[in-house]
Amino acid sequence: MDLDNLAMDLEEINHVYKENPLDYFKNKKLCLFKACLEKFFPGVRWGIEDLLLALELDVTTCKSQSCCSGTFFQRNLITRAQFAAINERNLNEIDHQADILLFPCNGCYNSLLRGRDILKDEGVREKTQEILKGLESKAIGESYPGKYKILNNPKLRLIHDLDFLFLIKDEVVKSLKYDLKSLKVAVHYGCHYLNLARDKKNAIDYVKNKNKLEDLVTLFGGLPVDYKEKESCCGWGASQIVLHPKEALKITLNKLKSAENVGADFLLTPCPTCLYTLSKPEYIEKIKKYFGEKIEIPTIHLNELIAILRGCEEERCITLRRKTPRLEEIYDIITRDS
Repeated sequence: MDLDNLAMDLEEINHVYKENPLDYFKNKKLCLFKACLEKFFPGVRWGIEDLLLALELDVTTCKSQSCCSGTFFQRNLITRAQFAAINERNLNEIDHQADILLFPCNGCYNSLLRGRDILKDEGVREKTQEILKGLESKAIGESYPGKYKILNNPKLRLIHDLDFLFLIKDEVVKSLKYDLKSLKVAVHYGCHYLNLARDKKNAIDYVKNKNKLEDLVTLFGGLPVDYKEKESCCGWGASQIVLHPKEALKITLNKLKSAENVGADFLLTPCPTCLYTLSKPEYIEKIKKYFGEKIEIPTIHLNELIAILRGCEEERCITLRRKTPRLEEIYDIITRDS
């Protein structure tokens, strides 16, 4: 049974398709994983989908998938086998739909790789298979051989949206209608991206500097700014935001104030969970209540930013909902006549 890492080999693509990495994705079926917190930020999915369609790639939104269940697992609400079974079912369904699975969320990307990794434990693998077999009696939807078995020799490969967008960055830049007009941008990668080792081949890949967001900001005409809390957590911390909200939101406050203190115009992240924590109005109000601090800095997901820079919001992607305090200021500055 092949339980190898399903993460896409980015170095191999860069080597074989060094003239244009986009060529690797042509004639392949792409599927967009639905992150739960996307419902608060519809531009996260529509933004990248519009780009992929413009690049004439074969892309759909994943069908018959469930939540990655990462939050439940991190809060000790489900077992390792239950967690692995949920994500094995997701992988099995999507393996029948696509060749490449794209993730807009650090947690979802980590969860599907982690579920596969957990199966290397023989005891967990046996319990996972029992759970999947138990689903067979409740089968609904399309049936196919092996639907309720651990996926063997999958063709599917997984990639985070940030890694994908950086891989094809030259094509992304060509598609832009606007630039960042030298805006100062603070970046936030998020814990599950900075600390993820499951998609790395060796220790050097794990510890080397992460600079993809900064490089994209520069390519888009912005100025990346360094700040003290750049690599700190957004404050979500799985169960911490529930069990210890004041302590968790102090971390959120430190992050946002640190970016404000260096004059950043907005904060950019590749994760909707981090975006939710950094921008949720109720959290901002609680921060003001707990600490007497008012947060001013806007926050935005990478996919939303690219949609605005491409002029997608004004022409097609009305679901970006720019008429919100979070996006309106960024949108107006970027699209303002020079």
